[in-house]
Amino acid sequence: MKFSFLPADIKFYDYFEKASTNLVEGARCLQKMIENTENIEENAAQITEIEHRGDFIVHEVTSLLPRTLITPFDSDDIQRLVSTLDDALDAVDAVSQRLLIYRLTEIKKPARRLAHLITESAQELDAAVRGLRDKGQYEQVRERVVQINTLENNGDRVLHDGLINLVQHHEDVFEFICWKEIYELLEDATDRIEDAGNVIQKVIIANA
Repeated sequence: MKFSFLPADIKFYDYFEKASTNLVEGARCLQKMIENTENIEENAAQITEIEHRGDFIVHEVTSLLPRTLITPFDSDDIQRLVSTLDDALDAVDAVSQRLLIYRLTEIKKPARRLAHLITESAQELDAAVRGLRDKGQYEQVRERVVQINTLENNGDRVLHDGLINLVQHHEDVFEFICWKEIYELLEDATDRIEDAGNVIQKVIIANA
């Protein structure tokens, strides 16, 4: 088995940043999909393609780890970070697939708000990931993680209020079931982004 040494540091950071950039792209595409349902098939297909790129990144990192003697931080945390980034993208893809299946043409306000929170959270996460290369930026990284947690809490409130509104005003049972699932999937995406932020928080504490 061939081993790599210091150059792997750069490779791992490159992969992290590719994964976080990929997540931002997927989140923006989902937001576009929710804001305009006219191109729903095209946007869903694009998100699926982005999700496949994410799977490839996980595969590359998983393959690189056992061949690397010196890693930028704990190998388990490396695996957790790339996996949680991929989980967040999987959650985005899950929303797009439900929208594609249900063909809901009138998008409700809570869904728009949650999609915006996902994009904002993904952008904060991307900035946090890019700060991992330089310990001098760890304080800024920590602030990004705090903001991600705040956005996730906002997502909880939007979900709660959205579900209350659904219960109070539902007239069609099928539509109620569809929107309940979509709201919950959207909020789950904010949870998965927070999971990745928590891994970053653990990394900067361990390596500061």
